[in-house]
Amino acid sequence: MCGIVGVYNLNKEMINTERLKDMRDSIIHRGPDDAGIFLDHNIGLAFRRLSIIDLESGHQPMSTVDDRYTIVFNGEIYNYVELREELLKKGVKFQTHSDTEVILQLFAEKGPACLELLNGMFAFAIWDKEKRELFFARDRLGIKPFYYYHDKDLFVFGSEIKAIIADSSIKREPNFAAIYDYLSFMYVPDNKTFFKGIYKLLPGYYGTISEASGLHIEQYWDVDFKETNKTEEEYISGLRDLIEDAVKIHLRSDVPVGCHLSGGLDSSTVTVLSAQNLDQKIKTFSGKFAENEFYDETKYAKLVAKQAGTEYLETVPNQAWFENVLPKIIWHMDEPCVGPGIVPQYAVCQLAADNVKVALGGQGGDEIFGGYPRYFLTYEAYMKNNKADNVIQHTQKTKMARLINKFVFLKGYVKQHGIKTTMKKVLRTMQRDNELQLNSFPAIWRNYSTSFKFADISLLTDHFKEFVKDYDADEVFTRYINDCPSTDIFNKMLYHDMKAYLPGLLQVEDRISMAVSLESRVPLLDYRIVEYAASIPSAIKVKGLEPKYIFKKAIQGIIPDEVLNRKDKKGFPTPINIWFKNNPQFVKEILLDQSAKERNLFHSNTIEKMINATEDYSWQLWTLMNIELWFKIYIDQDPKYVNADGSIKEKVAK
Repeated sequence: MCGIVGVYNLNKEMINTERLKDMRDSIIHRGPDDAGIFLDHNIGLAFRRLSIIDLESGHQPMSTVDDRYTIVFNGEIYNYVELREELLKKGVKFQTHSDTEVILQLFAEKGPACLELLNGMFAFAIWDKEKRELFFARDRLGIKPFYYYHDKDLFVFGSEIKAIIADSSIKREPNFAAIYDYLSFMYVPDNKTFFKGIYKLLPGYYGTISEASGLHIEQYWDVDFKETNKTEEEYISGLRDLIEDAVKIHLRSDVPVGCHLSGGLDSSTVTVLSAQNLDQKIKTFSGKFAENEFYDETKYAKLVAKQAGTEYLETVPNQAWFENVLPKIIWHMDEPCVGPGIVPQYAVCQLAADNVKVALGGQGGDEIFGGYPRYFLTYEAYMKNNKADNVIQHTQKTKMARLINKFVFLKGYVKQHGIKTTMKKVLRTMQRDNELQLNSFPAIWRNYSTSFKFADISLLTDHFKEFVKDYDADEVFTRYINDCPSTDIFNKMLYHDMKAYLPGLLQVEDRISMAVSLESRVPLLDYRIVEYAASIPSAIKVKGLEPKYIFKKAIQGIIPDEVLNRKDKKGFPTPINIWFKNNPQFVKEILLDQSAKERNLFHSNTIEKMINATEDYSWQLWTLMNIELWFKIYIDQDPKYVNADGSIKEKVAK
């Protein structure tokens, strides 16, 4: 796991070595163990290393013996052992035992077709000295990041945006379309970023650029949802085998490995299987909040740790810690994404990094197997509104189970947000359900996927609206719904989340772990599992509208029954509602200071009302605080938050 940076001067100017080093070292947190530079006149590649595989000889940038190809690579290839054996049989000579050299040799032999053979998380770039062409690629699901800037004279790429803008010639300009997306959905659903002119290479894509041919980007992988004809038992058996093998190969490492353990289905499965596959006792890392019992799921994590025989470690972050680290989290994130769950995730990653270099987690299970309530709310609304046949069969038992699930959800929502906020949410949902009677499936899905309802609150100023007056957020949001290769609406929702929402979660997974020099692995996103899950008909995958039905069947007997049969899915809730009420001044100092008012993006009087309201607006305030802190750190480069070199201050200046 590492950090990569590259500069290609298309105008043929010589690379500025000192500037390239500054860009590389702006992401030293991604790789404190080693560093490297490669120069070939107008191309420069740079690397920061976190040593995981082949500790002695895995230095990068790495070149072939004939010096034609040179690679910088971030990630892990889990099937590199098998691929290396195949190459050895063909007479390929290796200088190292690293997965980096396996990619390099495969590319030398097969070119872009090598991507089809790689099972792992990766972002890499390979310079072809003979063709004067740069090849770059990102893994199928977007576990590892790849950002780039391109104009007629310059192509710059990096693992993080901060490495790109460390080149002072690249302007720091806000992209208000991306900011509007984040306000609406808490993620940016396409290749935009918060920075105008800087893009992310989408998951499952590769590209080439040269002075002669320019920039070309192409998709090499997609989920096709081609259903296979198997019995339920066959699907269960096949899925279990794949999950077990994925965890096994994700444990390959030359350094100590541990597991993130939340007490949910996914992380519990990964933890138990990891413990079964390793000879030594592994460490697991959990977190909770002391505010009240709603914010503590550790009883489930402890059950799993006891069954798996792990060394259980726990962290309890508090409000003072949160207020101190929030700017640092925003800096590490490069741009805001998803909800306040990143706060406890950062705390748990800190705990893990103090003990191991690699941690496996359960990310991806909900998007692959159908675990979110909004899938079922959307499905039921669409079936009801359109009087369509319900292909995911109901029974009286499952109808009762659905009622129980809704009761459990509302009970938890009351604990987190209070009765007043909950009742308003229920009434608004009922009203919208009636309004959606004649709406299309995309409109219903957007309703349940939208984070910020602008119609509910007068927030955006005319100044902000002017920036996005020609931007159609609905068209961008529904693009993946329309592009989905399946006609099944449940598959359309899963496809949309895999393409739009999951990359945002994985951005958090990468940035928060790498902030503390920890490699985070996500075995449930092994592409074989993703493709297999997509081949299972929805009527079996979420049979009886049971979230993650087929996954639960596949892991039955692996994790404790108390965890398998949980109804109170929470997703590591964070008590920002309590913290904001305890210290409203902290919120005001960010959202209502002079620079925020002069920016004139949001109505200050509306924000003031949200802060003082008895109703819970904590998630909306969280969203706004992320945006404003991003402006302060990255656009203003406010000395209160950042040092002269652009790095984040350990403590906010008073």
